[in-house]
Order: sequence, then structure tokens, then C-alpha cells
Amino acid sequence: MTKSGIHSPAIDSFYVIASGLFRFRNEKINEPELWRNYTNWKNRVFEGKFEDTFNYLNHSYYDSYLNNIFPETRYGDGELDHLNPNVLIHLTQKDCLNGSPFFTDLELKINEDTSISCGIEYIDIYLFPPEIGIFSMKFYIGENEELSVPTISDFLNTVRQLASKLVVNSGDENLRIQEFLEKYVLQWLNLESNWTIYNPQLKLYTSLDMKEEVSGEEMDYLLYDLGNVALPGSAKGEGLFAPSETYLQQQLNENKISVFKNWTALALHDTFTRISMKFPDRFRSWEYDFFNLYVHSLYIKFFMYLTNSELSDVTVVSKKTEEIRDKFIEFINDYHHSHISYKFLPNLLHNKLVFSLDIQSEIERMETKIQRINEHFQEKREKSFNIALIIITLLSVFSVLYDASEWIVNLGVSRQVMYPFLSISNGIIIFLLIYIIFKTGYL
Repeated sequence: MTKSGIHSPAIDSFYVIASGLFRFRNEKINEPELWRNYTNWKNRVFEGKFEDTFNYLNHSYYDSYLNNIFPETRYGDGELDHLNPNVLIHLTQKDCLNGSPFFTDLELKINEDTSISCGIEYIDIYLFPPEIGIFSMKFYIGENEELSVPTISDFLNTVRQLASKLVVNSGDENLRIQEFLEKYVLQWLNLESNWTIYNPQLKLYTSLDMKEEVSGEEMDYLLYDLGNVALPGSAKGEGLFAPSETYLQQQLNENKISVFKNWTALALHDTFTRISMKFPDRFRSWEYDFFNLYVHSLYIKFFMYLTNSELSDVTVVSKKTEEIRDKFIEFINDYHHSHISYKFLPNLLHNKLVFSLDIQSEIERMETKIQRINEHFQEKREKSFNIALIIITLLSVFSVLYDASEWIVNLGVSRQVMYPFLSISNGIIIFLLIYIIFKTGYL
């Protein structure tokens, strides 16, 4: 029982992958140091025995999606051992891979008096084109801690804050998570100091497996509390921040993923939470496979945010606006897919993630903006064409006037009368007629 008297189901295993977003510049990356500290992520898949996993991915997903998030399955050895601005480079921290005690003996400060021992199993960075990055850290709670819902709730609420503190180096170093990331994860990328503006909170991808079966209602309550990083018991109506019945049901109806009785998941804007009952992820599909689907969705959302910000800053439609439009169209064609897999579950998860991150509606709003830009460019082209047509017409008038004047002279009219009085008068009349025709919109 917890302090509030709420039954806390026994939990067998738990982990959370905390992820954040950043922009980078290829020319600023210290590539030799980056590769000295990182290696391709495939080397951590089942301790480097990645062939079966990659073969499974190859037979499960469409080529377009594989090119987006699993380029290792499409490229040969040596083709992804250097930075390539046109393809995803997915790397993992070597020290984590080697089991360095630096990453396995940590403490997360919950408050001044409380901390939770923890470790980081791996740290990954994703370097996407066009110069968009995502980092992820898989945390687990130490064996000496009670693996309970209140403990997990405190851990999730704290680990997503960049201002939270981690005790590292066996207590010798006390760093904010932001400082930890800059010193041990991102330093070789030489990021701008404002990278934190993209991360008011880290994104949480949480998985836990319970030792016992619970009712569907209890599962829903637990899913809501953990997915919303709410105090345990909030979904049952306890506390000032308990959800209304309408909001609770709306979230469960629209964002919950329920396929089999032994697991369920909740996809929200900042979190993805999966809970299973006596069904551990033995083949680590939710890590090697579906977590990367989550990253892919975050990438699309981040690109949309950045593009929308660029367009919001536009005051005059120019060549740069046209480049933003073309980049957006190319990105949507390459990365936004209606279906990604030959199997139903990846497509189901993909659709739910797109919905929870509000990607489709944002794309539609962006397409409306792009359409307006296209219309503006079309109007500019038409105006330019009309101006050119007027100039050509005016130039041709002089030739017509001269030919007509010479013809009239040949008919017997005195050249002194024709030039300049009659020719100028005829020219003025013709120019007035042309002006009236263009003004009234007949041309």
C-alpha cells in the first residue's frame, strides 16, 4: 500500500527513454572526437548480434520508412561510418556500450532530502537531415530501490526536467541534467547555447511490466497517471489535479492503444507509455523497433515546428520563401507516410502517434500556408508577364506607326505634314486606346 492507501501493483521491470531535440550544423561538429566517443547503434543491438533484428525489420517495413529511420538495413558496411548530410546517422555512446561504471552508478535528486539511485543503459544521438538532431537516454532504477508506482512516478516527473540534478562520479559531481548532456552527450556537436528552448521538458518513452494481472479499469488508471506524469491516484479522482471524468474518458478513448489483454499503451504529446502484465519484452521489440517509430514521429513534428517558425518570420515573399516551400514539399514526400509496414501493429502505432502529436492537422495547416505562397508567386508571375506584354505592345506600336506613316506618305500625303504632326497624333490615339483596354480589363 502507498501512503495514500492506494494499492500499488507489484512491478517486475521498468525503464524510461528520455529524449530531447536540437539543431546542429555539420561544419561545426568535431567529427574525429564524435567518432572516438560514439559508434553506430547497431553495435548495441543484442551486443552486436544485430543481423536477425535487421532482417526482421527488412521484412516488416516498407522501403521508404526503412530509408528514413533504419538506413543501416539499406547501406553496406563502411557507408555510414562518417557524417552524411543526406541520411540519418544513428550513433550510440561507446562508454555505455562498454559498461562504464560512470553511467551505472548515478543518483537522481528528487528533492533536497530524497534521491533515487539509477543508471543509464545507453545514450544515443540521431543526426537527421536537414541538420535536425534527437538524443535519447535509457534510464533504469537501481536494484536497491523499491520498484513501485510512487517511486516510478517521482522518477518520471524529475528526469524529464533539464534543471533536475544527477549525482555522478560516485557523488563527486552534482550536475543538472542539462549540464550532464552538454558535458557527456552533446559536447562534440558544438551546439548553440539556446538548444534548450526546444526542450521545455524531455519526451518520455516508458515501459513497465507488472508481476500480477489487474483489472482493465486499474490498468487505465495506472496508464493515465504514468502517461500524464500525474500523482498516483489522480485518475481515481484524488488530489486537486485529478482529471474530470470527461477528460479522462476522452484521453483513454482517443489516445489509448489496446490490442491484446496482456499490454496496453497511451500516446500523448510528450509521453508514450506502455504497460504489460506478466509479458516482458523478451525480444526488445519496443526498444529496437517501436521506439524508433516514436523518434521518427518526433522528427516529423520538430521539422514542422521549425518550418512553421520560418514561415511565421516571413514578411515579404521572396526566393527564401520559395526555398522553404520546396523543402517542405520534399520533406512531406520523403518522410510522411500513410502506411509504413506490411504488419498491422506498426501502422496502428504510427497512426496513433501522428494523432497524439497533432502532426496531420499541422501538415494540413502548413499546406494551406504553402498554397497561399503558391498563389502569391502565381500572382507575381502574372503581373510580371503582364508588364512584359505591355512593354512588347508599346514597342510594337512604334513599328506600326512608322510603317503606317510611310504607307500614307506613299499615298501622296506630304512628308512634312505626316512628320511629326499626324504620326504623333496617331501615336497618342493608339496609346490612349491601349491604356483604356488594359485599364478596363479587356486584356
